Amino acid sequence: MDPHSVLALCHEHADAEAAFDIDRVLATLVPEPLYEFYPAGRVLSGWTSIERFYRFQYPVFATQVVDFDLLGEWVNERTAVQEYVIVVRGESGDSDAHRVLSMMPVDEAAGLLAGERLYCDEAFVRCLLGPYWEETRAVGAVGLV
Repeated sequence: MDPHSVLALCHEHADAEAAFDIDRVLATLVPEPLYEFYPAGRVLSGWTSIERFYRFQYPVFATQVVDFDLLGEWVNERTAVQEYVIVVRGESGDSDAHRVLSMMPVDEAAGLLAGERLYCDEAFVRCLLGPYWEETRAVGAVGLV
């Protein structure tokens, strides 16, 4: 895909997340999406897991986001990368700022996102995934390098 189309697809995905339009979010993904979390080395994969995460946990996580700032984005014909600072309110009421680098690779044949690769601290991933953290597997468990 050309870089403009890759970035447009990533913006559609992010805009749908912001609008809590889960059907629109899912429409941007391949049938078997893969979400990777580094340096934790964990993955959440497959349509069923990703759909459950977006329908049930994402709305919970989103209510904990106090603020966010897109610091930059970069794109080529295969991937868009976005860097954020996301401020999340914890159970104690305190807020923590997390640096998040999100890589969104595109499956060119499908013209859809293959998933996301997030580089962030484990505390952010646990907050993002909530109970779905327990469904993650070690990166090596799905044959990735």
